[in-house]
Amino acid sequence: MKINRSRVPEQCAFDLMVGANLNYIRRFRKLTLLKVCEQMPFTFQQLQKYEKGANTISAYKLDKLSNIIYNISLNDIVKPEFILNHQKSLLTPQDAGYLKPQKDIGSLEEIRNETA
Repeated sequence: MKINRSRVPEQCAFDLMVGANLNYIRRFRKLTLLKVCEQMPFTFQQLQKYEKGANTISAYKLDKLSNIIYNISLNDIVKPEFILNHQKSLLTPQDAGYLKPQKDIGSLEEIRNETA
């Protein structure tokens, strides 16, 4: 990936993070680049560059993309921990790792028998 020399390293890192968040939520919603571009004022190639962090997306376009297309607040899409938080919110009690065993607490059956 070619890095734009006019951007400072912090801006490049921010663009990469926002791009990763956009890519993640688009794939989570099972949308193709073309499907998103049909509803937005930019090309397939431009969206691809935004998702790779090669180009900076304007605040207007980012707001429209996050709120209208992905139905996620702009504040959430610019958070570094967005993907991790989103994945955690999808966990259910049936998912492995949702409830981690704790020391000296006993098995689920033992706890149920004690409270019954």
